[in-house]
Amino acid sequence: MEGRVAQQHLDRLRAAVENYPRSAGVYIMKDASNKALYIGKAVDLRSRIKSYLFGRDDRMQVPALMARLHHIEWIATANESEALILEANLVRKNKPRYNIDLKDDKHYPYLKVTVNEDFPRLIIVRRVHKDGGRYFGPYTDVASMKRVLSAARKAFQICDCRRIVKPDPNIRPCINYEMGRCGGACAGKISREEYAENINLLLSFLAGRRSAVIGELQQRMEREAAALRFEVAAQIRDRIDFIKTVSRRQNVDLRSTDTNLDAFGIWDNGREICLCVLCFREGLLMSKRHFRFRREEWEICREGRDALVLQYYQDTVGELPGEVLLPAEAGCNRELLEQWFSSATNRRVNVTIPHRGQKCDLIEMAVHNARLYLMQKLPADRRDDLLQLQRVLCLPRYPRVIEAFDISNLGGSFAVAAMVRFVDGVPDKGAYRRFRIRSVEGQDDFAMIMEAVTRRLSRLNEEKKEFADLLLIDGGKGQLNAALNPLRRFENPPMVVSLAKEREEIFSPYVKEAVRLPATHPARKYMQRIRDEAHRYAVAFHRAIRDRQFSRSGLEDVPGIGPARARSLVRRFGSLEGLRRAAAGGTEPFKGLSSKTAANLKKWLFQ
Repeated sequence: MEGRVAQQHLDRLRAAVENYPRSAGVYIMKDASNKALYIGKAVDLRSRIKSYLFGRDDRMQVPALMARLHHIEWIATANESEALILEANLVRKNKPRYNIDLKDDKHYPYLKVTVNEDFPRLIIVRRVHKDGGRYFGPYTDVASMKRVLSAARKAFQICDCRRIVKPDPNIRPCINYEMGRCGGACAGKISREEYAENINLLLSFLAGRRSAVIGELQQRMEREAAALRFEVAAQIRDRIDFIKTVSRRQNVDLRSTDTNLDAFGIWDNGREICLCVLCFREGLLMSKRHFRFRREEWEICREGRDALVLQYYQDTVGELPGEVLLPAEAGCNRELLEQWFSSATNRRVNVTIPHRGQKCDLIEMAVHNARLYLMQKLPADRRDDLLQLQRVLCLPRYPRVIEAFDISNLGGSFAVAAMVRFVDGVPDKGAYRRFRIRSVEGQDDFAMIMEAVTRRLSRLNEEKKEFADLLLIDGGKGQLNAALNPLRRFENPPMVVSLAKEREEIFSPYVKEAVRLPATHPARKYMQRIRDEAHRYAVAFHRAIRDRQFSRSGLEDVPGIGPARARSLVRRFGSLEGLRRAAAGGTEPFKGLSSKTAANLKKWLFQ
């Protein structure tokens, strides 16, 4: 019934889409509660939405999106550029479930200049507000930000008071004035005009235009020296030297004073995506930012990467660069982004996808930083265990996600399999799975492993979900080969290894001989932990199945035998047939029972 209703709803949507315009615009997919699920842009609204409704979109998360879809709204625009801007604004406002939310893992600090005050202050804040102030950042390196803050206050004599500055000649200025770190605006020691000039230089300095700032200060120094005010000229000289010293502390220098660009880098570790942005101003690396996404988020938004870049620059404070470097795998529309930059800044901003040379090296630097960022998110001990596991087994890729399989049965009866999943060394208990073995009769562990692995991979394939990086099989070389056999049916299958209990040998198709590690080796202990968890889960399922089976058989209907006694008999003899054989061969099953209950049980078993 539900299937027919769903098909009827889909048919209505397909019929309605024929009336959609063929123009550029934005479409908003919503659920039954009118909440936005996904927002995207299109050059042709009708054609784009048809690709969803008629199954022509192969993105992994589209089936899940379509299962929640109730209705679609659209807004037509004059061109694709307008659609891009509208998409970015709507995504930021509605935060749909299936769109990428471009945000840092935490709130990094900003530097704020309170330019809406008569005597602006330079302060540290954690959030950006529309209050008329000028914000710079965010600063991911707090130590670097504090150096900038100290340099700015000393070089430009800026107040850092907590309260709004109101000059009063009758008050005594604070210690910062005595130390030469403040112009003493609170005590009227500096005129409003001179203070405003310092603020303009400060804004240029924070925007990365250090050459212009140094040039302006040099002109001031020369004027003061020409007027024979050598002490003032010396103070300005010291400010210039201080600014140059702070600038030289950067780790990366492009050796070009006119290079203002941002370099984007993307690293995919198979489960998560990291986007790193390196910001260069006047040839110096000023800051970097990282954003993490789940792979399914990144994949479903592959046609909305332009809006992702746009969202970054809408949320970023400070001046835009003269050039933006994007990797080819970002899949962005270069011309479309350049149109938006031109309209937003009234100047040309080049969007480049380099393939060689220094600009390509900058993207590689951003990619390297993105990779290191994801690696550091793992606890050091787990990351080291996984890296050692990869090394000793010669695995072709990093085994971040591991699924372990174990079989539990009693002489072929009540055969079950269990699978546990570990991500970054942590059990993902919501992803544990249990299997009743259906196609195997008798004691054939190899066939049981093959069935469990096949069913697991087939289900993931049907749901268009990603495979684990590594499968860990409980057993020796035979169990390993049984698990390897079904992998031939699938594209990009996971890696497989096995761990034998007797000698704790590890078998891997990537090494010729069995791997024997010391008992204290971190990789061995890590694999044992996962194997033992799979065994625990399998045994618990096996016992539950046996208990339910005996309960269904009517054992508890025997007068004098309750649930606890029935479970005890189940665990001791394994099956009804085992209980009958024991009863036929002696009195062992009747130990602990009264003569009347024993007679009732024997009568029930052999009736």
